[in-house]
Amino acid sequence: MITAQPVLRTISVPTPFAVGNVNLYLLEGTPLTLLDVGPNTPEAYEALEMGLKQYGYQISDIEQIILSHHHTDHIGLVERIARIADAPIVTHPYTKPFIETPQEARLRHDAFFRQICAEANVPHEMLSTIERTNAWILRFSNLPIPVARTIDEGDTILAGDTKWHVYHTPGHAGDLICLYDPTSGTLLASDHLILKISSNPVIEPSPNESGTRPRRLLEYIHHMKRIAELHPQIAYSGHGRPIQDVMSLVETRIAHHRARAEKIYTYFSDGPAHLWDITERMYGHISQSEKFLALSEVLGHIDLLEAEGRLVREYYQSVVYWHQA
Repeated sequence: MITAQPVLRTISVPTPFAVGNVNLYLLEGTPLTLLDVGPNTPEAYEALEMGLKQYGYQISDIEQIILSHHHTDHIGLVERIARIADAPIVTHPYTKPFIETPQEARLRHDAFFRQICAEANVPHEMLSTIERTNAWILRFSNLPIPVARTIDEGDTILAGDTKWHVYHTPGHAGDLICLYDPTSGTLLASDHLILKISSNPVIEPSPNESGTRPRRLLEYIHHMKRIAELHPQIAYSGHGRPIQDVMSLVETRIAHHRARAEKIYTYFSDGPAHLWDITERMYGHISQSEKFLALSEVLGHIDLLEAEGRLVREYYQSVVYWHQA
């Protein structure tokens, strides 16, 4: 039997990014918990203060901070909020390095991405633009700060009088977690599911340093299906409005990726091509600041086609090409 939902309050704060506002969630009860904190900007901080005040709280009342994943729009203010509230920070183990040793984590990511760009035949000028964009994004984080606790798949965590079950759902990010209350059917989905947009499967190195690049879109599709099988009554996203029909949205998202993969497959009809070639043919019209996400999007669908045996990779002078099988 589905019972009353946990008492949670949505606080929408602005970001300087194209995605727009990010949703933070205040879970009322004990411990009073804030899920995600927004970017480190005066506008986001003010919006958080005003949102808390609307519900009768101030930042110093927060007793616990949970971060859903390491992207800047979700973690940027964590040092400032945790310091004021003297609240413990809880993350997935893969998020922890981004919070405690952010420079080392970023250097590792940058080195990995440069290797990917070399294999993709990305022009040097474009690589420089992408790196400048990524550096600009990091300006909106205020770190480092210690993480008090890590949570992973199968764990539970008490937040706002509710025992939430933790689901590790890599795809959009390798460290992304969803929280689920099976008693009420409430899902805190973060960026795993968003009503109006499809989350990008961002290129990342393996978090466990295995050396194998994660196939993020394949993971994303797998974990969307897994979360849908929980049959949530409602899902609260990192951006946009709540999702009332999770199963229908997941079916729509999977169909979208299937159609995108089929379109990308046609670009290989004329022979082998590398990642940058396909990205430019599909997304040559978008701004340079969005090319990183475009590369991630195309590579994810190439991974899907390769996993199905429809594309085959080969190397020529250190550049990866794919051709139809």
